[in-house]
Amino acid sequence: MTDVEKLTRLFAALGASDPRGWAESEVGENLPQLARYRLLRALSQDIQAWDTASIDSLLDDGDDSNHHAERAGTDAEGARAVDHAADTERVARAVARETTFSVLYRLADPDSDDLPADLRQQVPGWVLMETAPAGEPTHRVLGALYEDLDTPGPPAQASRSRTVAEGWIRETNLRPFCESLATEVAYDFDDSDWLAIDTALPDTDDEQPRSAWYTYPLVGRDRVDLQIARSVGGSEVSVSVRGTVDGRVRDRVELLLDLMARYNLMAGYDLMNDGSGHRRR
Repeated sequence: MTDVEKLTRLFAALGASDPRGWAESEVGENLPQLARYRLLRALSQDIQAWDTASIDSLLDDGDDSNHHAERAGTDAEGARAVDHAADTERVARAVARETTFSVLYRLADPDSDDLPADLRQQVPGWVLMETAPAGEPTHRVLGALYEDLDTPGPPAQASRSRTVAEGWIRETNLRPFCESLATEVAYDFDDSDWLAIDTALPDTDDEQPRSAWYTYPLVGRDRVDLQIARSVGGSEVSVSVRGTVDGRVRDRVELLLDLMARYNLMAGYDLMNDGSGHRRR
């Protein structure tokens, strides 16, 4: 039996939708896909385990009769009770999913926090590593687990780059770029977002390691992290956009970068706004 055949059987036993594809990815790309899938499967089960009984156990104040009487009074009709329970489960699972996503994201990138560069260079980070069945480390890192939290897909998704697009833009185009990028992920970018970015930008230097660049998360329908740093002595800003998006969004972000590098958009931007960033009506 070949390695691919053995891995295919193991992925199938775990319930993978494309067991051979995952197996071929592990062998062909030397990625710890089986370990990744096993952990993601367990996390998915933990998220799905949040039902009304689990929620009741957290909310129970020790007086079961009062607690259930309150629920019965609130949901007098059976149909309303069912809807209420379903909505509660959806909210609980959504919160569990977002919390798990954030933990996996931090696990994948220790430098995604807001520590100053000089302090970051003095403190340890972390890494999640695969082990053999007997417990010995294989030294293969389980990277970007957050990308596959929602029902693991084919290996092409599991191994795709975290970088959506990168390049440089004119510094005068930075706010229009931020607003356009936010639109692509359905994030409501406002003056407070811009203030945070505009305040941090002067202290950046694109000749420093990428981990020292300023990172700002945009979390809407998708999540992307905008990393920026000034070109000291120049009028450009180096940009890296990282996250998990589909091909259409990736292409549009690449086009945005190209436009913001080629043209000065501020003249047209000022015509559409009142000078403070507020769009004219």
